Amino acid sequence: MKKLILFVLIVTTGICVNAQNTSPTLDVRGESKIFQEPDIVEISVNISTKASEYEACLDKNFSDVDQLKKSLKLAKIESLKIFDVGQRINEEKTYSSGRQIPDGYRANYSIKLKLEAKPKIIHSCLEVLKSSDVELNYNANYGLSPELIKSTEAKLIAIAVNDAKTKAKVLAESAEVQLKSIQNINYGTVKSIYGPKQHMAEMRISKAGYSGSQSFTNPDPIVLTDYVEITYLLADR
Repeated sequence: MKKLILFVLIVTTGICVNAQNTSPTLDVRGESKIFQEPDIVEISVNISTKASEYEACLDKNFSDVDQLKKSLKLAKIESLKIFDVGQRINEEKTYSSGRQIPDGYRANYSIKLKLEAKPKIIHSCLEVLKSSDVELNYNANYGLSPELIKSTEAKLIAIAVNDAKTKAKVLAESAEVQLKSIQNINYGTVKSIYGPKQHMAEMRISKAGYSGSQSFTNPDPIVLTDYVEITYLLADR
C-alpha cells in the first residue's frame, strides 16, 4: 500500500513600508512699502513756432530755442542740465468750403531739463519758462535718482524681512509649534513702483491764468513696494 504523503507549504508574504520623515515647514511672505519723496525732476519743454515759409519757420524755431537756452543758462539754476530731444516741422492747412488751403508751417523743438526736485530750484526754472517770450508748453515727471533708489531698496528689503519674522513668530505661537531655522529665502521679485502723478502745465505767450508752479513744487510721493518669501523649519513643542 502506497502512502500518500501530503506536504503543506505555507508561504507568508511580508510588506515593508519605508516612510520618509519630513520636517514640517512654515511659509511666510513679508511685505514692505515706502512713500518716498522724489529727488529729481525732468521737465520736457516743447518750443513751437509758426511761419508762412518753410525756411523761415525753421530759422525762427532755432532762434526761439537758442533764446530759451540762453535765458536758462543766464539764470544759473543749480543742478540744471539741458538735453536736446528732437525737432519736427509740419505743413499746416485750413479748411474752407470743403477745400484744404495751405496755411504755412509749424516747427516743434523738444528739449529736456533735468534738475534736483527742490522747490527753490524748480521755482527758478519755472520763472524762466514763465517769462520767456517764446511759445512753449511743458510737463514734469518726478522720480528717484539711482543713489536714492539703491538706499530705498535696502530699506524695503529690511522691512520685508522683519515683517516676515513677525508673521512667522505670531503664526508659530498660535499653532503651538517652534521655529527651528530658516530653510529657504525667495527674493528677486519685481518691485511695483506707482509712478508719481504727472504734473502738467501749458503756457502761451499771453501767460494768461498761469498757476502751475504750486503743483510743480509739491510733487506726490512715489510709492515703492517689495516682498520676500521665507520658509521656516518647525519643531513640535
